[in-house]
Amino acid sequence: MPAETREEKIRRITEMTRSVRDGNTPDPGLHAFGASWDSEWWDAYRTDTWGFFSPDKPRHLDQKTREMIVCGLLAFRNRPLPAIYLHSKNALKHGASLNDMMEVYELSLIPGGGPARNDGLKALRQIVEEENLRGPKERPWSAVEEKRANGKDAKQETREERVRRITEKIHRDNGYVDEALAFGVELDPDYFEMYSRLHWGFFQEKPGHLDPIQRELIVMAIMAYRGMREELHEHAKKALRLGATMEQLLEGFEVAVSPGGLAVLHEGLRALKRIHDEQTEFRPSDSK
Repeated sequence: MPAETREEKIRRITEMTRSVRDGNTPDPGLHAFGASWDSEWWDAYRTDTWGFFSPDKPRHLDQKTREMIVCGLLAFRNRPLPAIYLHSKNALKHGASLNDMMEVYELSLIPGGGPARNDGLKALRQIVEEENLRGPKERPWSAVEEKRANGKDAKQETREERVRRITEKIHRDNGYVDEALAFGVELDPDYFEMYSRLHWGFFQEKPGHLDPIQRELIVMAIMAYRGMREELHEHAKKALRLGATMEQLLEGFEVAVSPGGLAVLHEGLRALKRIHDEQTEFRPSDSK
């Protein structure tokens, strides 16, 4: 077989990059430019990062979930166009609904703030307008505020009872006890009453457009990128309690390397290793 020419190699690398991005590479000339100057690195890159998770390589997560993780992190990183737009389209191509993607960007607000949500909405609005999409879907459950504890009216509730109710709801929805949040509720119950309804309190652990594990994967990618080590540790434990496997969580961090860098993977590995060590430390001995 004749040796591959430099031009053939550059063309092969460029085409491979385009194919693993589902044909949605925003500027294929950019990759061709990189390959022309350092073809060895780009040849290795095409099978690494996002190329490793091409649709024909099912592992622990499906391609739709992979795309949603990437979208959430890109939204936090303020990459609305073309990055979020293209990955949102890829997620839709692989089975996500518009409402799935709306929930991805609503979730990204929790660790990333309002700008993350808004950048996602910009991309979705462009897709809806371009493709003339219609028909939002309702969730399988209604996010109605829980009744007051013991059926008491707010006016009948003492401050101490109110603080306890709000604190318990936040801890229940988060899946772990956060003493700092409990302290916040004690100081400002008015604000944390709203907090308890809007953030995890809105989604809870119920299947909506996304399932609870998908929600955790999306949020954990942003937490890992931000270096939120303690929060990441707690949410990884929660995801495992909800039924996720260590392999699924690891793949979620691996997928996030492409939009977030290797630091995301390293933070994720630290969280998983810490959980593994905790489980090993407290595992009862088999020998009696």
